[in-house]
Amino acid sequence: MSRLKKSLGQHFLRDKKVVKRIVDSGKFSHKDSVLEIGAGGGALTEEIVSRNPKEFIAVEIDPEWVSFLKEKFGDRVKVINADATEFDFSSLGKKFVYFGNLPYNVSTAILRNLLTHRKTLKKGIFMVQKEVADRLTAKSGKEYGYFPALLSLFFEIKKLFNVPPKAFTPPPKVMSTVIEITPKEFDMEEEELKEFENFLKRAFSQRRKKLKKNLGLKELPEELKEFKDKRAEEILAGELLKIFRLLKKL
Repeated sequence: MSRLKKSLGQHFLRDKKVVKRIVDSGKFSHKDSVLEIGAGGGALTEEIVSRNPKEFIAVEIDPEWVSFLKEKFGDRVKVINADATEFDFSSLGKKFVYFGNLPYNVSTAILRNLLTHRKTLKKGIFMVQKEVADRLTAKSGKEYGYFPALLSLFFEIKKLFNVPPKAFTPPPKVMSTVIEITPKEFDMEEEELKEFENFLKRAFSQRRKKLKKNLGLKELPEELKEFKDKRAEEILAGELLKIFRLLKKL
């Protein structure tokens, strides 16, 4: 069996009760296609296989674990050797219920890639570092930043339950949290999404400064006067989008 690799942020689940609870949270049926990100040693994989999804794909970056998974599960799982931070999920041509014990060091990069391929996501059940989960679900304050603001327009994100270090091999130094991500009706063209993401990065660039300062403006237009003394962390994502679109027209 492949050994754990610190460079890949690998911590594998060994608590079967936690595994079952995670897969239960997906609430998928035999009519659903399922995709697991970072299948690794196959703990979640084995439980998902036992539920007989319509189709099951696992995306795994480590060639050694890819070989292990193929040998263990055969044709019950289609294993793709790829980097989930860059993989073109849209190329698979369908919607999936996603699962993943996301490596701590690349969890946000994976979620950003999934945003690009959001039309493939029916639902996502992911385990991330608790600190990341706190940020992703923040609506204001110091944990609220450009990435939570961006994701919150497209997805409903909620914390389901915490997972202690003892549930993993090796035990991480931090608590983990399982989150659920479900798509909203909202959407925008990719070009505008990239422009808005850059706008948000500027808006949150120096957190103690007011929004107008971070945007390089002496004053905001009259239509936006309610935000003239506010910092980005005090403004909801929908309002930030309104500001972005209005400034773009000027």
